[in-house]
Amino acid sequence: MSIIHIASYEGDCWKTEKVREKEENWNCVELTGEQGQEVLGFGGCFNELGWEALQMVSEEERKKFIDELFTEEGCGFNYGRVPIGANDFSLEWYSCDDVADDYELKHFNIDRDKKYTIPFIKEAQKRQKELTLFASPWSPPTWMKTKRAYNYGRIRMEEKVLNAYANYFVKFVEEYGKEGIPVSQIHVQNEPMADQKFPSCLWSGEDMRDFIGGYLGPAVKKAGLDTEIWLGTINGPFVDFQMPGVSAPFSEFYDQFAGTILSDEKAYSYITGVGLQWGGKHVIDQITASYPEKHYMQTESECGDGENSWTHMEYTYRLMWYFFRHGVERYTYWNMALQNGGISTWGWTQNSLCTVNPETKELTLQPEFYLMKHLSHFVKKGAHYLPTKGHMTTNTIAFENPDGSLVLVVGSNMNRDREFTFEHGKDSFSATIPAHSIHTFVIK
Repeated sequence: MSIIHIASYEGDCWKTEKVREKEENWNCVELTGEQGQEVLGFGGCFNELGWEALQMVSEEERKKFIDELFTEEGCGFNYGRVPIGANDFSLEWYSCDDVADDYELKHFNIDRDKKYTIPFIKEAQKRQKELTLFASPWSPPTWMKTKRAYNYGRIRMEEKVLNAYANYFVKFVEEYGKEGIPVSQIHVQNEPMADQKFPSCLWSGEDMRDFIGGYLGPAVKKAGLDTEIWLGTINGPFVDFQMPGVSAPFSEFYDQFAGTILSDEKAYSYITGVGLQWGGKHVIDQITASYPEKHYMQTESECGDGENSWTHMEYTYRLMWYFFRHGVERYTYWNMALQNGGISTWGWTQNSLCTVNPETKELTLQPEFYLMKHLSHFVKKGAHYLPTKGHMTTNTIAFENPDGSLVLVVGSNMNRDREFTFEHGKDSFSATIPAHSIHTFVIK
């Protein structure tokens, strides 16, 4: 047995450490003997503000960072997310067809993407030949909405609008295909329960059910696209608390959205899987319990406040633990790069894997970069999640790679050191887990 031990501490990341022979202690973790879902990969979102930030650094630094994200020597990201039209980290409002009442989509184009997101994606493709994308809109073109604005409003549930919008998705996939970029999944709406000041669009469960079953599903099938339709990206309901600016009454539960859509046989037949944004943690256990045959992915890690603190990294680790424990096959980070402070076009701040100082042109890898790498560098496509038991189960995420190697990721935000022991058949070891640290153990 050989063991690789990589540890990260605040201000001192990615250190090679040693383990000890097994010692009896209180904090033992074992595998349950069960095998969970297959793990298909890790990725992030290709956003305009991210590409803009990366243009501020030297070509050498930019290439080095993209290497860190998409090569096997780095994070090994193998997929990414792309917005269909503007999202909250675009430079300004736009859609792929801003010509009013263009129901035949004669003016549809991805010209803006060719300037910003597509160059970012093509750099990733150079390093990750099997890169695929999932795509989702934050808002339809404004002329398809109840309010002619990118923020707020709903889709107009009219025959000509719904047909046009279904074909809008089809054209996006086809145009990206012409660029040599496969879009393997389309998710119907980013955060369908968020009525926000940034690009957004509210959907009821009934409306999304009817759109998928009656329009989007048939349009994708007719076009012969090898692209999956996913119910995503679900961001609620926020039944445990009320967030300022979020319109989500307490009457909106699982049954009013995901349950309404998935229980409809016609809509269900077109849906491959369910994508859940961080707010979807409130309903993931209900959905997976009722529809275990579907595929699941985490579509957006919680955004943070632009401080990129070690504490928020620890919080994100808990999200990863929770989502993998509840069956997701993929885990998606949000912004891969931003300028210092992480400010969006519409005025709030969020974390990112790296930040760029616009004055010094310095690129800094942030704590959540190392968190992602602690999993994505070691957990290979085709691995399986392994449930654990023992007193440090809540601190441990375990996987078995296709080659049989075991990967344990152990994180602690406790204020004191803990001793940790792993035991599985003939494989066993002990290690110290210092306060506020994260560790990866690879057992071969």
